[in-house]
Amino acid sequence: MKESEAELRLTGTTLKVYWHLLGKRDAVSVRELQRELRLSSPSVAAYHLQKLEDLGLVQKNPHGDYELTKMVPIGPLRSFLRISGLMVPRSLFYAAFFSTTLAVYATNFLFPLTLQSLFALFFGLSASFVCLYEAYRQWRLKPF
Repeated sequence: MKESEAELRLTGTTLKVYWHLLGKRDAVSVRELQRELRLSSPSVAAYHLQKLEDLGLVQKNPHGDYELTKMVPIGPLRSFLRISGLMVPRSLFYAAFFSTTLAVYATNFLFPLTLQSLFALFFGLSASFVCLYEAYRQWRLKPF
């Protein structure tokens, strides 16, 4: 399966189902998925799971439950990392880096106040703010 094919077929409710499965650690049954996403019927959930299975993104286990087999970075999913079932915006790591660096700088090297220390403080605050804002924007653009 090519990324372009997945990009074309992963839209709407199918993308919502895929996003939901990305956040799950365990396999999910059709009825469980239908309840969790408030889909109109189990057959709607089964239809979207079948589409994902045809794309090779999920697999049906011997118990009849579906589990994620592959993560395809398409569309807004490119901006996220999956960490043990939790989808985290990539720029959140940059924000954490700049914020930590700023905290270390402020506690150890800020005083005495000089033009250089104020410039470094401004740079650190700006970088932290921009990265946090980008993480917020990425979170708002997530599929669902």
